[in-house]
Amino acid sequence: MPVPHNRRVLWAALFITAISFLIYWDVLWPADPSLRYPWSYDSWGHLIKAEYLQEQIATGTWYPDIFPQWYNGQQMLRYYAPLPYYALVGLLPAAGDVFVAANWFLFIAALFGGLSMLLYARRYGPTFAMFGGVLLVLMPDNIRVAFAEGNLPRVFAAALLPAAFFCLLNVLTADRRRGYWFAGLAGMTALVVLSHAMMGAIFAACFSLFVVVYWLTGKANSRYVLQGLLGIFTGVLLSSWWLLPSLTGGITELNVEAATEALAKFPWNVAFNPSVRQYDKEALYVGLTFLLTLSLGWVYWKHLDGVMRAMLIVGVVTLTISSTLVSGLYSALPLSHLFWPLRFMTFSGFLLVLLTVALISTTWGLSGRGRRSFGRFAAVGIVALMLLDFWQSASLVVTAPAPEEITHVAELLEGSSGWRVATADLSLLGSSPSYLFSTGTGREQVFGWAYQGAATAPLLASINQAIEKGFAAYALDRLDRLGSDDIVVLKTTSESRYHVSEEFREALPDAGYELTYRGRRLELYQRQGGPRAYRVDTRVFAVGSGAQNVSLVFPEILVGSDTALDSYSVEFLSQFDTLILAGFNWRSRGVAEDMVRQLAAGGQRIVIDLTGTPPDLLVRIPRFLDVYGERILLYDPPRLDSVYDLGGQGRGALLQPFDSEIRPWQAYVPQGLDHKSVTFDFQGAQAVAVGTKDVGQGSVTFLGLNLMFHSVLTGDPVAIDVLERELGVKAHRRPDFGVVSLDDYRAGQSGYRFSMDIPEDGLYLLPIARHTGTALFANGNRIPTLTVDTLMLAELPRGRLDVEVRSLKTPVYAAGMATTLVGALITLMMLLPGVNFSRNAFTFMRSVVLRSVRRGARTAASGS
Repeated sequence: MPVPHNRRVLWAALFITAISFLIYWDVLWPADPSLRYPWSYDSWGHLIKAEYLQEQIATGTWYPDIFPQWYNGQQMLRYYAPLPYYALVGLLPAAGDVFVAANWFLFIAALFGGLSMLLYARRYGPTFAMFGGVLLVLMPDNIRVAFAEGNLPRVFAAALLPAAFFCLLNVLTADRRRGYWFAGLAGMTALVVLSHAMMGAIFAACFSLFVVVYWLTGKANSRYVLQGLLGIFTGVLLSSWWLLPSLTGGITELNVEAATEALAKFPWNVAFNPSVRQYDKEALYVGLTFLLTLSLGWVYWKHLDGVMRAMLIVGVVTLTISSTLVSGLYSALPLSHLFWPLRFMTFSGFLLVLLTVALISTTWGLSGRGRRSFGRFAAVGIVALMLLDFWQSASLVVTAPAPEEITHVAELLEGSSGWRVATADLSLLGSSPSYLFSTGTGREQVFGWAYQGAATAPLLASINQAIEKGFAAYALDRLDRLGSDDIVVLKTTSESRYHVSEEFREALPDAGYELTYRGRRLELYQRQGGPRAYRVDTRVFAVGSGAQNVSLVFPEILVGSDTALDSYSVEFLSQFDTLILAGFNWRSRGVAEDMVRQLAAGGQRIVIDLTGTPPDLLVRIPRFLDVYGERILLYDPPRLDSVYDLGGQGRGALLQPFDSEIRPWQAYVPQGLDHKSVTFDFQGAQAVAVGTKDVGQGSVTFLGLNLMFHSVLTGDPVAIDVLERELGVKAHRRPDFGVVSLDDYRAGQSGYRFSMDIPEDGLYLLPIARHTGTALFANGNRIPTLTVDTLMLAELPRGRLDVEVRSLKTPVYAAGMATTLVGALITLMMLLPGVNFSRNAFTFMRSVVLRSVRRGARTAASGS
């Protein structure tokens, strides 16, 4: 007598659960409690957020704003999706320890994802769905993300994927209760976005691709296809109460070129090499047996239905996106830096597992006696080989002891005085310092692992570059501005891929730091200090992305975080002796040019580099103040001829060679100048490297040859000498900022409170990250602020000030709530009985959605 379907599903669930317990046994019940810690790169950083959230909930704050322990105040739940942290907090009371809770979290996520495969039992059979659940629990990429990478939010999002895709399939194919499946699809999509924004975007893109391919290959009902696409979009709308505010900062503000270069992809010779884990357990292994699934799919193509054909095609496409095969093409796509290719592997891996389930179910049904028995043989063989192939990844499912030396340094920090700690390790130590240095030590960590979600990320990226490349004066000055009194330095060797430069290490004692610990891998430098602000030197102010680069050589330059010149007032800019414009832009060219004319007439020194400046729409080259930038390519460094001595080499000197990786050297030569002070020969003509343009009663200096960037890359003494003369500052010299103590300093989720004795009116830099909506109040009065090096700059009056810094809600939050309400209304319409998804209904909903999104975008733009 055949076993009833529900009982077979129950037995399948018990089998998946038993296998999951077998795999995770040592993680759930380690033989030694001291071995309960993660060994992954990211986990510790996520766990400190969960602990902080638990502490805030215990005080009655269920949705904290500022997380002061990280990066001068991070809006934790604005950048990081909230659901995984609330899930961890929910496990904490029973687990009793955040590390035990994390181990339970990983197990539950894997088990939930595996059991969710049983949703496909009626479509493909309980036995085959059971094998799919086991394969998903063992899938190499899922285990790598959980234990080697330690990205807990990604693990949470991946666990929701099978159920979300099941809802999508039912929207496309179910005969009834389509409104419920629509609501399920929208709800699951929203949950994925609220688990991990990038994975939500990737899943939504992959879902949409699947719907389109299914429509093209399966002759699907166009109305159902539109329902599927609308369900995906509605899920994004439902999550917008969090998503829209999160998109105004964090990773969306990363430099596109830098982010594109850093995108990880898998090389095929590694990803499909089963032996790779024998010598590198953290290596990305996709699974050689997935190629068997793809092969079987093409063999049985004519027997596949539209769903399976779409799964096969989309699986190949998303697998290819994750690889190095199309990396050049993919990187050229708009917003590709926000969709990391390697993360498509989560979807493609799941889809290929599901395709395997569908294929073995289909081939089993098609097979019979004789030659057709090949199908059943292939089905059994593929499942057996995949289990063997995936099982080796189970060796990653382990925990580890706490890192001994990092723990020891944390104990030293706890027993010493100081305000904030920086970890100069080029992120090679992972996230454990972020947890250990900020928990129980009384320290706020300002520099270290995973800073891309911080408002201070551009500054921290520059510090990282300075530490590696030897710009010690810049690195120490910026770390000082961040409030660092303790610096933990990783000792690197010649074999290391990245190096903490000796110049940085040797400059620490001269900056007042004392070496208090030297271990096998780490050194701890400390000095006395406490909460403080800085009286700003008003010598040089710079605007633009190029200014951030040249400040590595000239640390005295104060760099504004807004690259639009006309976002600053003339009154503010006129306080400085020199204004540098490099890689800058504007909201209105006319307004920006009038500002420069007014400042030049007042006698201010103004230096402009047109590199990176927006091109003129007509001539397609940069233009400012009727000076044009003519683009040139140089294969060999030019000889400069000057009206003054060049670096002690006379009035003629050769620039240092360009690096072979950046040949030819691309640069601009300013045209239309009134005076030339430094020139060079280019194709038989005299080109300008430095010259001036008369502007009314003043003049403006223009630089050519991309000299600023050349000085950063090469340290060329000739280029640096030219810049020192034109900028009025010395290379590698730290500014002399006055220190103002922050008395009664208190930091919490609502912001910062302290008192200050201001010796004189002027500009003061507060070492607090400035987010959109950050507001400064002194003695109850709101003080206007600017963002300088991602920190707060304010003009403060003389006297005793009681200061409060808090984060105010901007209009983007209201736009997010309104957009979520639109998503809820669409979902409700689909659930109401008697509502047919007719063309008129779709047109009406589309118009409502478009009007709401446009209104929300305008509100967000005006508020942000």
